[in-house]
Amino acid sequence: MAPVALYPVLPDGCVDILFTRERSGLLSSEAVGTMTRPGKFALPSGRFVFGVRFRPGMARGFFQSPISALTDRRIPLDSLWGSAARQLEEQVGEARSVGQAIARLEAHLAPRLHALLPAAPVERATAWLVARAGAASIAEVAQNAGLSARNFRRLCLDATGLTPKRLARVLRFRHTVALVQNRRTVDWAGLAVECGFYDQAHLINEFQEMAGAPPTQMMQRL
Repeated sequence: MAPVALYPVLPDGCVDILFTRERSGLLSSEAVGTMTRPGKFALPSGRFVFGVRFRPGMARGFFQSPISALTDRRIPLDSLWGSAARQLEEQVGEARSVGQAIARLEAHLAPRLHALLPAAPVERATAWLVARAGAASIAEVAQNAGLSARNFRRLCLDATGLTPKRLARVLRFRHTVALVQNRRTVDWAGLAVECGFYDQAHLINEFQEMAGAPPTQMMQRL
């Protein structure tokens, strides 16, 4: 049996399209929705994976159903795109290099991307929230985008798979993880204040929910 490597996967507010080639040459594709809980990604020996990651709120228009329908799910791409997904799999499968495979995927996505410009209010709002690592008043974010708080909640859930409050929590968590990874020693109480948590206990509780482990234990796994 081929060895299997397991990699931790943490919520980040993003949506992915992944292509997987097995050792046998079999190619498959899937859409991976926004995550609300930690998971593990299995990578057996001989398996090759590549894809595209949509930043929070930026997958609009690439999927007909609301992004909330994908939350915490992995769905075969052909069940969402039909024959277009199968044709894309064929094109990617025939590529002679990783670069060529990526170029073919980009060429397929580019027309859809251009059709979505300029950004919709909900995309501007989520981008503003991302830029502030979730440290912003949801009412203020909605107001800056010209949306009511109620409409922003509905549109954010459709566009990201998460409510604005949940998305802000995920973004704050990821920002905190990034800071920890870049520091040799960590003052957890000081970090909690720096990242907008109420206190160190609040930070620990968020790590427990988002990573399934307290911060010191989770960082040892990364």
